[in-house]
Amino acid sequence: MTCSGIPLSTRVRVRAVVLGLPALVAPFSWTSRASAQETEPAELETLTLIVGGLDTRTPDQPENTDVFLIARVDVPSRTVRAVNVPRDLYVTIPGYGADKITRAYDYGSKAADNAWEAGADLMVQTVTANFGVEADGVVLTTFEGFIEIVDALGGVDVVNPYDVYDAEYPTFDYGIKEIYYPAGELHLNGEQALEFTRTRHQDGDEGRVMRQQLVLRAMLERARDPKLARRLPKLLKKTRDAVRTDLSPAEQLALALVAPEFSNDDVVFATLTPYLYSDYAPNGAWIYAGDWSQLPGLVQGFLDGTVDL
Repeated sequence: MTCSGIPLSTRVRVRAVVLGLPALVAPFSWTSRASAQETEPAELETLTLIVGGLDTRTPDQPENTDVFLIARVDVPSRTVRAVNVPRDLYVTIPGYGADKITRAYDYGSKAADNAWEAGADLMVQTVTANFGVEADGVVLTTFEGFIEIVDALGGVDVVNPYDVYDAEYPTFDYGIKEIYYPAGELHLNGEQALEFTRTRHQDGDEGRVMRQQLVLRAMLERARDPKLARRLPKLLKKTRDAVRTDLSPAEQLALALVAPEFSNDDVVFATLTPYLYSDYAPNGAWIYAGDWSQLPGLVQGFLDGTVDL
């Protein structure tokens, strides 16, 4: 199934989800058949999740959260509301002071010998401290994880609204390469989907956001394909290491069981970007800043469904 093109002029409702795409879908499908036989599903009402995409290179390099979303999953109503928090938003990180929100995971994990659980915990603390939102769990993935998961889905089909060219696309080894994706219908494997959704040299963040939305919608539709659903447990068992989550097996199983009842029509995305402004930190770094008397209420209201961002 293909996703229709979204004009660049259309108001963007999702930002920077390139790594968060599989992480957002992951809780719905990451329980293997074996674990399902050993686990009773949890009784779920709503779950508030922090969904992160990690730029993981080498242990000595910072492991920043390139994607940071706060999502509310309402199981009884089969709806998902997810708001993107730009990685450069200047926040208070408990125990570390003011910094970009992208740094929270790395501070936590590095302080605990690269334990991902400690990084996830500091992300939760940071969201609570700044937005007043209590998270029930964290779901994370990496560049490599994104590639594995898209490939496990058999790739994705999108309609690219215009030619995309990047002469200096950044590679894993900190080099550059040339990429080109023509306008029209495209079938993308994992590596191609990553390139398609990461590049922004040609058209900036708005263009990248548009492509990320195309791929996200395509992934969600692909995961709902009845033919794929029969193979999903085996396929996703191969990619379990691509996702890190502190959701319990019972919670994962409960989400997996209701996954076929969710649809793209019931998933709403938003971004805080329109409510932020460019600024500079004391150290000279470019940041996003905002009115903190308003931002927590906007996020809480959107997740509750009382505010439309």
